[in-house]
Amino acid sequence: MKTYRFLLYCSMALLLAACGGGSDTPPPTPDATAAVPDSANQSSAGMTGWLEQLAGAAADSKDPVDATRFTPPTPEDTEPEALKI
Repeated sequence: MKTYRFLLYCSMALLLAACGGGSDTPPPTPDATAAVPDSANQSSAGMTGWLEQLAGAAADSKDPVDATRFTPPTPEDTEPEALKI
């Protein structure tokens, strides 16, 4: 009888331990139209990525973007990058 209770308690403890934990879903990506990200001001690759996100946003979510903080990077040692639409 003691063995039965011991196995019952161990299995209950294992079940309770297995039920805990969070989900493995990645955090939501920020809305491309919400604001200009800092990465768009720091490098041409960041700017290209942001513009691709902006072009791929759904038509109903394309609100005006406050571009007062946007200062495009002007590197002189790299070639221009083409947008992939």
